[in-house]
Amino acid sequence: MFAFADPTELWIEITPTLNSEQSLYSNAASRWNGYVNQVCLDAVLNWIQTEHRSDAQPWPTDRAVLWEAVNGSAIQIGNTRLALIPTEAIDDAELAVPQEWVDIPDWVADYYLAVQVELEPNAIEEAPWIRVWGYATHQQLKAGRYDADDRTYNLDAAELTQDWSSLWVTLQFCPNAQTRSEVRPLPELPVTQAENLLQRLANPDLAFPRLSIPFEQWGALMQNRNWRQRFYQARTQEQGGTMTTERVNLGQWLQQQVSNGWQSLESLFGEQQLATAFRSTAAPTREAFADVMQAKPFDLADQRVALVIYLTHEADGRVAILVQLYPIEMPIVPAGLELKLLDETGEILQNIQAGEQDSYIQLRRFRCSAETRFQVQIQLENNQATESFVV
Repeated sequence: MFAFADPTELWIEITPTLNSEQSLYSNAASRWNGYVNQVCLDAVLNWIQTEHRSDAQPWPTDRAVLWEAVNGSAIQIGNTRLALIPTEAIDDAELAVPQEWVDIPDWVADYYLAVQVELEPNAIEEAPWIRVWGYATHQQLKAGRYDADDRTYNLDAAELTQDWSSLWVTLQFCPNAQTRSEVRPLPELPVTQAENLLQRLANPDLAFPRLSIPFEQWGALMQNRNWRQRFYQARTQEQGGTMTTERVNLGQWLQQQVSNGWQSLESLFGEQQLATAFRSTAAPTREAFADVMQAKPFDLADQRVALVIYLTHEADGRVAILVQLYPIEMPIVPAGLELKLLDETGEILQNIQAGEQDSYIQLRRFRCSAETRFQVQIQLENNQATESFVV
């Protein structure tokens, strides 16, 4: 249900619900930040997909990692990115955008939307709602006021465009409009320095980790998907050292409940690339070994690869698992790329490394009984990503 109290603004009545992702944070403040951002993103994305662009997609895929420390999310529409900056403030005096969304090159958006989120209306009969009351371009924010204390770029309400419909006119008739200012590249952190920073940021006493180190270092960590995943994992450790990050539940996959971030092979590769990717006669046919097939993309050292998991029931009640790694948009996987199987303690059980001309690599098929926990790790040079699973 939509309501327009002011015809120049977008109002959307919502029915927010808590979801399982809300447990994946280190503290109550981060958990609430994630909840507010998820509510905001779901509502605006659904409206855009319904009213304007069905191809609109959320960005990035690891949003919970961002929300552990940073406010905001984004929607990608073709080559245009909209950043959503939600707030529960009653007034709309200004738009305050975290520096990450403005000065990390990979995060930069074209338009920044000021969104008021009201989850507990005063009127008993009134439903929760969100309100998009203005927007600005990246150029405007860079020319605006910078607050060094909380690292935000700020614009007064009068400096924003408050006619919501004008944004869609611009996107339709001026899709290549100049919206972004030049952003300086951030340094690439040496591994030792990054490891030291992550150890420091893991301290639970740091209520605002994004403000605890210089922005150039923080931004460099956040622009690297693997480093920010490591940050997230470090922050969400229990005092005893057991990870509280979400394990991918393969038992649920077998009940057709697929985890966030995973998708079908056809959805990830597309039919044409899928046929090319699996052209090798050495690769097992997907139909011959699969009650379930799911894939997830990863970016490692500017190389994009897909982790593919196959599951099938065994007669003895165990689950047989095959793990493969394929290139995305390239004919071969990068030489030296490693795929590892680790047990719950981190001990390496299997390890395979790509050669010079491998179209894919895979681990030996293995079997697990219920409640078995393991990890799959991908590594290229100094970049790595780890997924944790439970059967």
